[in-house]
Amino acid sequence: MKRYATGDPEDAFRALMEAVEHKVHHFRKDCWNITLELLADHLGLMNNPWQYSLPNLKWKGAVSKPSYHGLEELKKQIPVDLIEAYIAAAKAKPWDYPGEIFTKDELAGRANRLGQCLTPRNIVDFMLKCVMDEKLEKNKPYSYAKPDLSLLIWQTAEALAFNDALPINLLAERARRHTVLAMTPLLVKYEREPITDLDPAVGTGRFLLGATLMYPKLPLMLYGIEIDLSLYRACLVNMAMFSNHPYSIICADTLMLDQKYCLVGGKVWELGNQWDPPDMSPYYMKFEPPFKFTLKDYALKQKADRAQENKQAVEELAAKQVTEPEPLPANFTLREYALLQKVKRSSEKRKAVEELATKQAIQQ
Repeated sequence: MKRYATGDPEDAFRALMEAVEHKVHHFRKDCWNITLELLADHLGLMNNPWQYSLPNLKWKGAVSKPSYHGLEELKKQIPVDLIEAYIAAAKAKPWDYPGEIFTKDELAGRANRLGQCLTPRNIVDFMLKCVMDEKLEKNKPYSYAKPDLSLLIWQTAEALAFNDALPINLLAERARRHTVLAMTPLLVKYEREPITDLDPAVGTGRFLLGATLMYPKLPLMLYGIEIDLSLYRACLVNMAMFSNHPYSIICADTLMLDQKYCLVGGKVWELGNQWDPPDMSPYYMKFEPPFKFTLKDYALKQKADRAQENKQAVEELAAKQVTEPEPLPANFTLREYALLQKVKRSSEKRKAVEELATKQAIQQ
């Protein structure tokens, strides 16, 4: 265990995953999911999903149930020291190790219908530097001398929104310790507006992890959306272990979310971080159908179309009778006319075939 705790975190995660595999004998992807659930249970994410995002928040929602029904029995068979060894190794070298296993073992499957491809770390770091440098340039009035004050103000507001009975004496004491006497009103304004980062396809949380690890002292608020439940849960475990900032991760279809619910502090973000994510479809965009009709309206339309076609056929026949009069029966109907036309076409076709046969015989 000591070797795993001080060694490569990826090896420690593989050892934990193999221990699970020997006990449950499931497919590799299932063992990966169960391993994450063991970590989530050990970290307490199922009982209080916000404890690592907003430590002062008292969760009053429902406690999540494990997806793997035999988790309690499995916990007795898997050494706790092995779980703690991975956590210790990963915290010494923070990164997305579940995602590394997911990629190297091709756990997305051959079909990979969601196109899951986790971004390599060097590209994550490069893109974050490009984006964050631009954000820092636009937000120069931030006070980096006391970065904790920004998070303190935001955490207090969010915590009070969740729990009206929150004891804030501890927060008030921290606020007094971090008070800057020379702070101008403009500075206070910017202190109340931390930098927000949103990853609409967060996966296992690599971009959010990169931001919180590269800029641990900046006043960041991290948001993520992931449609796949497995990767969503991997992101929750990673953020709980490594995030230095408040975060909210939701399991939803980014392309369907209604913008009015997704503003900073919006309703959907209060539903984040839960191991059993709630149904997000009430917050999806509602599309009006391109046309509205009933079966009765459709039948009437079909009848009107047929009447129009019959009227047009009669008009064409009348116009033809003016230029090419033909004797017609007294009780003539459109059906009889259609049959006559069919016989006429058949006769013309037979005549053309006979002429072609005669021509070929002459040539021979």
